[in-house]
Amino acid sequence: MLQAGSPEVWDALTRKFEARMIHTALDITRGRRIEAAMKLGIGRNTITRKIQELGLDD
Repeated sequence: MLQAGSPEVWDALTRKFEARMIHTALDITRGRRIEAAMKLGIGRNTITRKIQELGLDD
């Protein structure tokens, strides 16, 4: 992406990183969002918003 000069490289990789971190935290906590948010150091509203923004809702 960098070599191709893609201007959205930062946004694309940030979204992938956030999605992976949230997915892993939810796996560890067996889907408990509040507990996952605590492990990530973010608020419960933030994790809910990120899940929606990143399309991680099942």
